[in-house]
Amino acid sequence: MRLRPEKVEYLANKITQELQKLKAVKFSAPSDHVAASIKRVILHDLQREDEIEKEAEELLRQHRQKIEFSSVSYGTLLQKAKQEIARRRKVVL
Repeated sequence: MRLRPEKVEYLANKITQELQKLKAVKFSAPSDHVAASIKRVILHDLQREDEIEKEAEELLRQHRQKIEFSSVSYGTLLQKAKQEIARRRKVVL
C-alpha cells in the first residue's frame, strides 16, 4: 500500500466533507459512517492494486532470463504487466 493509514483516513474525511459541502448528495447515515465506508473502499482499492503489482512482479520473475537480454527497463515491463493484469481483471489503476 502506498498510502499511510493516516492519509487514507484524511482522504476519506475530506471526501465526506466535500460531498456535504456540495449538497448534491444527501447522506442517509451519519457522516462518520460515510467516511468509514469511503475509507473501506479506498483500502480495498489499494489492496487490489497491491495484488496486481505482486502478480506482475511474479510474472516478470518467471521470465527473468528473457528480460535480462531485453533492452526494455524492468520498471517499464512491470508497468506494462500491471496494466495488462488490471485490464483482464477490469480494474482501473
